[in-house]
Amino acid sequence: MKIQNAAGSLSAAAFVLALALGAAACGGKDNANNANSASNANSAAVNSNAVSNTVSNTGNAISNMTSSATDAGLKNAIEANLTRYGVAGVTVEVKDKEVTLKGNIPRAKLQDAMKAANEASPKKVNNQLNLQ
Repeated sequence: MKIQNAAGSLSAAAFVLALALGAAACGGKDNANNANSASNANSAAVNSNAVSNTVSNTGNAISNMTSSATDAGLKNAIEANLTRYGVAGVTVEVKDKEVTLKGNIPRAKLQDAMKAANEASPKKVNNQLNLQ
């Protein structure tokens, strides 16, 4: 999403710059108008860069805010999957989309526990389960 917004802003700046330069090239006789067109194009390019940087910074802030929300959602999804597979006694910890499974489970439930965690699409699953 960030890249598309930034690219969209840059495309607008390139369009404005091309339009201003085209108008300046067509006029030819009126140097004052040509200078104003070039000045306006430079202003548009500078403003577009400022908008692009703002969009990028806003995207980073949103990404940082949603990281913790994503961790909570990931934890909830894994806990729901564990319940669905009938795996009890597992504690789920999530930080930066990395999952740690802790607890004591029967050896026969290990595959179900790992499947429950991996189905939620974390970055990584750390297995700290004790098998009985």
